[in-house]
Amino acid sequence: MKLYQKYLAVVLLMLVIFIGYFYTQNKQEFTDRVHTVLLNILNKQIENEKARAFNFAFALSQNETLQKALKNNDAKKAYEILQTHMKALETFSGSKIRIQILSNDITIFARSWDNSDAGVNVRAYRPDLVEMKKTLSPHLSYEAARRLVLIASIPIVENKKCLGFVEVIQRFDSLEKYFAQYDIDMIALLDDKYQNQSVLLKNNPRIKNTIVANNGANINHIQNLRRLDLNKLENLGSVQTEEYLYISKVILNSKAERIGYFILILSQEKLKLFSSFENELESFFSYSRKDLYSTIVNKEKAFDPYTDLTAKELVSLKKCTTQKDRACLEKNLRNKLNRYTKEELISLLLDANSQKISRGKIK
Repeated sequence: MKLYQKYLAVVLLMLVIFIGYFYTQNKQEFTDRVHTVLLNILNKQIENEKARAFNFAFALSQNETLQKALKNNDAKKAYEILQTHMKALETFSGSKIRIQILSNDITIFARSWDNSDAGVNVRAYRPDLVEMKKTLSPHLSYEAARRLVLIASIPIVENKKCLGFVEVIQRFDSLEKYFAQYDIDMIALLDDKYQNQSVLLKNNPRIKNTIVANNGANINHIQNLRRLDLNKLENLGSVQTEEYLYISKVILNSKAERIGYFILILSQEKLKLFSSFENELESFFSYSRKDLYSTIVNKEKAFDPYTDLTAKELVSLKKCTTQKDRACLEKNLRNKLNRYTKEELISLLLDANSQKISRGKIK
C-alpha cells in the first residue's frame, strides 16, 4: 500500500470515528431531552391529580350532613352521601374516584366504591392517620397503605376535636390512560419493605425488591425490568436497551420517605418518531426545564424539594436555580454522586459536557 493510501485510510477511519462520536452524543442528548420532557409531564399530571383529590376531600370534610352522620354513627347515611357525591365528582373529573370515611379510631365507616369493608379497623396499616389525629393537619401524598395509592386525607374537625377522616383515593388508572394516548407504558413500584401493610398487593408480581402496584402493568415490561439494573435506573434516571427507553421517578410519602418508583417505558420506535419533531421538542424542552424547576421550588417548604431527583436532573437544573436554592441542590447532588460507580460518574460527565456540542438532527 502506498504512503498516500495509508494516510487516506487513516483520515477515513478518523472521519468515521468522528461522525460516530457526534452521532452518539447527539442521540444521547436527544434522549436526555425526551427524559426531561416526559418527567415534567409526569410531574404535571401528578400535581393535577393531587389538586383535584385535595379539593374533593376538603369539600366533603365541610359537609355538615356527613359530619352529623359520623357523630350519630349512621354509616348508611354516610354511604348514601358518598354515592351521591361520587357520581358528581366522576362526571366533573372524567376519572374513577374513590372516597372513604374513617371514624376517630381509624375504622372504615363508609366507602363509595365497595362498602363491604365497613367496620374494619385499619389503624395498623395507617400510621399517617394516627399522626394526623394528633396534628389535625391534612396529608396529600402517595402512601403505602393496604396498597400504594394517592391519598388526600383531611380530618373532620369540630371544636378542635377529630371526629374522623375524609379520604379521596386515586390509584393509577388515569395516569396509565393519559400516557397510553402516546403509546407510553407506566409501571408503579412499591418497595417491598412495605409488604406487611400492603396486604392488597400480596398477589401482585414482584421485580427484585419491589412490588408492582398498578393493575394495568404490562407483563412483558415486568419481565424486562427483572433483567434490568434498577439501581442504575434510579441513579441515572433513565436507561436504554435495544428495545426501550426506561425513565424513573421516585415516589415519596407524606414524610418525604422514598416508598417506590414510577417507571415510564417508551419503545425505540416511538423514540425515533419523536426525533422527527425534534425542533418542537427542543422548544418544549426549554420551557420544560424551567417549569420543572418552578414545580420543585413550590413544594412544601418542610421538605427538601430536590430529594426525589436524579443526579442527571439536578445537573440539568443548576442553570435554572437561584443562588438561594443552589446550596440545597448541590448538597443533594453531592450525596447522590457519592453512590455512583466510577463508570457512572464518567457517563454523567460525558452527558453533561455533550450539551456544549452543537445539536444536529437524527435521521
